Amino acid sequence: MAQTRNRWTNYLKPLRHKNRSVFLTWMLSYVSVLLVPILISGVIYGATLNVVKAEMNRANQSILQQMEQAIDSQFKGIESLSLEVSLNRRIAAFMKADAALSDSDHYEIYQIANDLRVYEMANDFLEGIYVYYINSDTVISSNNRMDSEGLYDHIRLEEHMPLRSFREYLDQWYIKGYRSVVVSEQNEWRPTVMYAQNVTSSIMNQRGAVLLFMIDRDKLLAQASVPEEGTIHILNEDNRFIASTDESLAEPAVQYGDMPEQSGQLEIDAGGRRLVASYATSSITGWKYVMTLPADVYHRKMNVVEQLTIASILLCLLVGGGVTYWLLKRNYLPIHALIQSLSFKAGVTFDRGSNEYSFLEQALSSTFHEKEELHNKLNQHNNTLRSYFLQRLLKGQLDSHIPLRESFSAYDLRFPQDGFSVILLRIEHFGKFHRTDEDQVPNKRLLQFLIANVALEVARKSAHAYAVELDRELLGCIVNHRLASPAEQRAELARIAEETMSFISDYAHVQLTAAISAQQVGEYGIFQAFQEAVEAMEYRIVAGSGGMIHYGDLSGGEGKGAAPGGYFYPLQAEQQLIIMVREGQLDKAKAFVGEIIQKNVTSEPFSLHTAKCLMFDLMATLQKAIGEIRIVGKPDVPDGVRAIERLVQCQTVGEMRGQLYDMVELLCGYVNDNRLYSSNPLIDKVMKYVNDYYQDENLNISTIGEAFSMAPSYISKLFKEFAGESLLDYINKTRLEKAKLLLSGEKYTVGEISLMVGYHDVNTFHRIFKKFEGITPGRYREVK
Repeated sequence: MAQTRNRWTNYLKPLRHKNRSVFLTWMLSYVSVLLVPILISGVIYGATLNVVKAEMNRANQSILQQMEQAIDSQFKGIESLSLEVSLNRRIAAFMKADAALSDSDHYEIYQIANDLRVYEMANDFLEGIYVYYINSDTVISSNNRMDSEGLYDHIRLEEHMPLRSFREYLDQWYIKGYRSVVVSEQNEWRPTVMYAQNVTSSIMNQRGAVLLFMIDRDKLLAQASVPEEGTIHILNEDNRFIASTDESLAEPAVQYGDMPEQSGQLEIDAGGRRLVASYATSSITGWKYVMTLPADVYHRKMNVVEQLTIASILLCLLVGGGVTYWLLKRNYLPIHALIQSLSFKAGVTFDRGSNEYSFLEQALSSTFHEKEELHNKLNQHNNTLRSYFLQRLLKGQLDSHIPLRESFSAYDLRFPQDGFSVILLRIEHFGKFHRTDEDQVPNKRLLQFLIANVALEVARKSAHAYAVELDRELLGCIVNHRLASPAEQRAELARIAEETMSFISDYAHVQLTAAISAQQVGEYGIFQAFQEAVEAMEYRIVAGSGGMIHYGDLSGGEGKGAAPGGYFYPLQAEQQLIIMVREGQLDKAKAFVGEIIQKNVTSEPFSLHTAKCLMFDLMATLQKAIGEIRIVGKPDVPDGVRAIERLVQCQTVGEMRGQLYDMVELLCGYVNDNRLYSSNPLIDKVMKYVNDYYQDENLNISTIGEAFSMAPSYISKLFKEFAGESLLDYINKTRLEKAKLLLSGEKYTVGEISLMVGYHDVNTFHRIFKKFEGITPGRYREVK
């Protein structure tokens, strides 16, 4: 007994080994795959049967519909003809005749018969036309005249129908429709089809007539395309044959009530035979057009499909089995060689009683473990490396020989969409994170970490985003989004920035300024988007801090254009500002400065470079004004150098404007405080003399010196000290002020005005006017 058990154990041991082998597993898998085409063949077989069946039914229905259309067309022609007959003047007039026919009535019968003969010739679908006049009991045909009893001997609705019933049918007030009737032919009754329609008399309560159209029954199915071994027949509601291609049938194989639909198909048993019947219904008569085929003929094509399917399955099994064995053997050899190689090189013994994949898993597990340890060490530095990579990506400092996609994969960066934008967030003040008694670096890093996580969480609702620290007060956020219209994308980026700024402001009391770039396409557009965001952030000097700046809102729609009229600060404006300050007109000077700033900076579109240049030009103008209002013996004149230093430290245009206003207020205050000290009676007389004789072309420093008995150089120096400008400049400015008043009108030419204000040479007038006003006299007149 023990020997038997050991023998079975030795026999089953290799079998258990094979059950765990990859070879057997693959074989089962390949066999399972082999079953897939077999199952698909079965599905295709079922679908093909349905297609073949539907196609055959469609073909049968097409035949029936063609026959129906042909017959119904003839029926419509007969109905049209009946209308034409009923409108015939002779046929309608004969309804007035009574039973006692006169000679004229007999002549009318002859004329009506001729007309009926013409109508019969017009439609070859007719066997004859009969007109039954109820009032005179007269029946007229194309070749005969009879009464109702004679018509009864020739036509009946049924073979054994009594005369009284036949007359009752003809005496109805309303008759219209097709009937299956029998006609007498060589002492036999032959079935045919009749269309009957009554004609109403035009005289009240007078009986009219009945039109009877006898249809050639043999021509009903003359155009039908009868399939091989098939039969076509027409049934009425009483299950009687109207027509049939098989005259031997005594009764229909399918009943009218078995076909409730307008068209369809059904299988029936008839006389021990299985038939397939397709039918359609006439829209005019309601008759059923039926086509029958033996079931074996109908299923002949389906049997062919079934045989082909079985053959394809057997072929799949035969060929697939051979290919499966060849592939198993071919694919197993590399696995076997790999196991031997690993067993030899790795020093791991392969247990032949185990699965090959289990051995490979054990052999590679140690390698993966070592790789995982190395990967964990790299992950510890991954955030720093990725942050450094994102900084270089924004600034366009990547290695050109390494594709961006490979770099993204290396740093675990995913950009699934094609649209890219950059949002820069600048910390204006640190709120709760501000500390004066300890190092700011940890607080700034903690705040930047908070801002970065809030921005990423907000952006994750609609896009992928990555945040990176650019410096201690600036963060960059790369937003990867789907391509959309500029308006839609602007709204989405504004939402991200607004929600981030609002959250940080509410919970940390930290004020942020956001600069948002336009939409760029592709990874290589990230650098362009960063440059746009940087340029938008620079515009913070114009727009102020604590808000959102869109790159698209910058001048020209791209942030690079100038103001619509160009840079506006002509020499005339500078001279006007100096005069206002020199005269101590504080309100006018501040309003004038605001107007200049309005024209260059605050109007849309605006220019960052215009704002910077304008502020320093205005400060330079005030520096010139300091030189002109400096009073001898008054050393406490305002210091313009320190004012410029304070201007440089300003962060926004608003702060710069405030510094300019303070400087203007200081200078005007200085002028007004020292106005009495700076006055001189001699200088006042010189000014009055210039205003009186400015029209004299010989007026100059020498003539003024002679008028006041003083040396020209002395009076010029004295005028400069007290008036703040040279005597020659004062003469030219006085003349130019008078010239500008004259140029505002159209009465005098430029040459005439030149002579009127003391310039003998018009070229000299042009040169001096452009020097002080910045434009020519003609251009000044056009502007005004």
